[in-house]
Amino acid sequence: MDTELAKAKELLAKSEHIALLLPEKPGVDCLAAAEAIAHALDARGKHVGFLPSTHQEASETAGFPETFGTVLNPTPLTREFIISIATSQVPVAELRYEKHDDRIEIILSPKATPIREDSFSFREGKVQCDCLITIGIPDIEAISARSGVAPEFFTETPIIAIGNDAAHKKYGEINLVSSAETPLSEIAYSFATRAIGTKPDAANATLLLAGILRHTDLFRSPVGKETHTAASELLSFGADARRARAIARGSRPFALMQLIARAQVRSKEDSTGASVLWSFLTAEDFEKTGRSPADATDVLRAVRDVFGERRASVLLYQDPQMKRVHAAVLADTALLAALSAREPGSPQDASLLLVGDFENFISAEERLSALLREIL
Repeated sequence: MDTELAKAKELLAKSEHIALLLPEKPGVDCLAAAEAIAHALDARGKHVGFLPSTHQEASETAGFPETFGTVLNPTPLTREFIISIATSQVPVAELRYEKHDDRIEIILSPKATPIREDSFSFREGKVQCDCLITIGIPDIEAISARSGVAPEFFTETPIIAIGNDAAHKKYGEINLVSSAETPLSEIAYSFATRAIGTKPDAANATLLLAGILRHTDLFRSPVGKETHTAASELLSFGADARRARAIARGSRPFALMQLIARAQVRSKEDSTGASVLWSFLTAEDFEKTGRSPADATDVLRAVRDVFGERRASVLLYQDPQMKRVHAAVLADTALLAALSAREPGSPQDASLLLVGDFENFISAEERLSALLREIL
């Protein structure tokens, strides 16, 4: 990654307007990385804006609005402003402008027909952007259509892609892409210090540490020595460990707490002694609380925290629309890799896997129970 960071440093040095693009539903790790990068770029005098987005759903950060002020209240990118006059109707003999201390005057000299106010029209032009930074987006084509800019923007603008997804397409001119075990906030820390050239203050160090803690499940997941080193350095920059843990855990709305409570009362230990915790949520649970299956991962982590560590914690949940049953599995990296090889799924981070599409709870539990017994 050293070569890519050097290339990023060179690109940023000649970029004045820089855009950030996040996924549709970014987690705390992604939001922390984006917030810290935006602050670092601003400190270097760069004009930072967000592409029209996607990332309004950030309920986990609701208790920390001041911490995520930039990404929760994003500044749009500036655009060119075009003043147009229909010269076929009002021929112009001369165009000039004069600069004053507090204004610029554009002066048009008509050939014959007087120029009136209704001769003009105004519109926005193209986005001013020298460089695009994407964070946590494995495939740019999947999100570009919803970004609010012309398709050619993504082929004409140099892209720095920051990611940790095994399926990342590496579509950027510069790709800071690591393994799934590496937090986005760790990559952002290296990017800020080595490519942007700023060291984090205490507030941003806390933010980056929170992202690392969230991605690693408070260091319960196996991580590399680089992640431990990054966390240690952030503490040396003044990161508040207690606040970072609070941000990592997230702020839970009351309705989500109700959903967690429903999963708790429907939890049990594996009867075979395989050290597996099983929890269940029905379609009615989502309907009664007004929540959605998107909350499944937060529910599973909360239930695991209540009942304690197991070799694996499994949440079976029923989609309110399709009535199909899916599973979220929380375990160590080796167990998830073995499970994914037998039952393909979607990794959410180093310790969490979404897997399966089952007709009912019985078939889901039987299938996953058999696989887990085989692995354990």
